[in-house]
Amino acid sequence: MGIKKLIIITKINNNLKSKIMTTNEIMQKALKTMSNKEKAAIWPPLVRKNFVVRESWLGRNQQITFINNKNQTVTYCHDTILNAMLPKLQLQACWIKRKYWSQSTNLPSTVRHLATITEATKSTKK
Repeated sequence: MGIKKLIIITKINNNLKSKIMTTNEIMQKALKTMSNKEKAAIWPPLVRKNFVVRESWLGRNQQITFINNKNQTVTYCHDTILNAMLPKLQLQACWIKRKYWSQSTNLPSTVRHLATITEATKSTKK
């Protein structure tokens, strides 16, 4: 699978300049100019079954919620958690290869203080 590239042409002082940018670079450039309110309108909060961080989601200010193995509702800001985990992740083979990391049971202990953890409501079965 190849990386899509676009040619961006800009006009500076009546001189045309072109630069080849990947779609990811264009997205990151656009995210820098957006407010958190605009980002929330485009990427509403996610409800997932597990904890996950992805490099491609960095900059979205995405709020993610999941229920851990202790039946607690965990809500976290993806960017805050990823920025705290990035130094350690950059050394792991799975991150180097896929730019993705997940954990099915709970948040990593090193970043639990950055998330909101509440007791999940128990559903009653009849």
